[in-house]
Amino acid sequence: MMDVHPLALHFSERGMRILRFPITRLILALVFLVAFTGLALGLASWISKDLLNGENKLLGSAIRMVLACSFTWIGYVFYCATVEGRRVHELNPRKAFRQVSLGLLLGFGFISLIMLVMFIAGGYHVSGIKTAAVLLPVLIMSVQAGIVEEILSRGIIFRIAEEGIGTWLSMALSALIFGFLHIWNPNATFFSSVSIAITAGVILAMLYVITRQLWVPIGLHIGWNFALGGVYGAPVSGGEPDGILNASFTGPDWLTGGAFGPEASVIMVVVFVVFGFYLIRKSIKDKSWIKPMWRNQQ
Repeated sequence: MMDVHPLALHFSERGMRILRFPITRLILALVFLVAFTGLALGLASWISKDLLNGENKLLGSAIRMVLACSFTWIGYVFYCATVEGRRVHELNPRKAFRQVSLGLLLGFGFISLIMLVMFIAGGYHVSGIKTAAVLLPVLIMSVQAGIVEEILSRGIIFRIAEEGIGTWLSMALSALIFGFLHIWNPNATFFSSVSIAITAGVILAMLYVITRQLWVPIGLHIGWNFALGGVYGAPVSGGEPDGILNASFTGPDWLTGGAFGPEASVIMVVVFVVFGFYLIRKSIKDKSWIKPMWRNQQ
């Protein structure tokens, strides 16, 4: 039984069944997200062009990040209140610091392990250190991607689909969607999209299943991007590398990930597939997974 929020919409019994059906909620949630996030990006563009005259790009990026994250969060909260009739328990502020910190440590730790293995294998080289100023743009990008993409991918797509088709089918579906949304990135390939699906797509979904909070996935997503791009100077999902370490990559694409970056490396796949199996096993042991709705009706 869902909580009754003061802003919850009320219809007839049949209307409420339609409103609360997973497919209906998924469509409405995406509409809310697109509307609120689009408004934020439009407002950020106006501020950057008309108020800043396009001169301070770093400040413009910071404003866009704050607006995008804030409006996405507001849109998600408003959707949950009106359509699902509940408060957003999966973004419990009392759990934010501890769980985001854990996610950051996981993201930074796993990326560091992967880069160490790549270094030992002769695929990663460091020739110098840049100024710390290069870290700020990557941090801004990482925070925006971590919050906005996790609310979309795990808070909306995975969570709502899970209530209809169960944990395992939802994990597979959301992971594929998350992976192939990156097919439009620079230097993306079919394998890079599959790699992101079976690594980040699975890991982030299972961290939500185990904690039933979005904070650990948000923290890991931020730590992953920041460590990879900001610290180790590697391409993040095909983007231009610009980290504090002046790095270069040599060797076959299966080792380095090629132009897309280490996220398309076999090393990344192996490390995170092992971690993914551990999380799936823990979820089964803890019984934190959900059956499909048709099995609950039996």
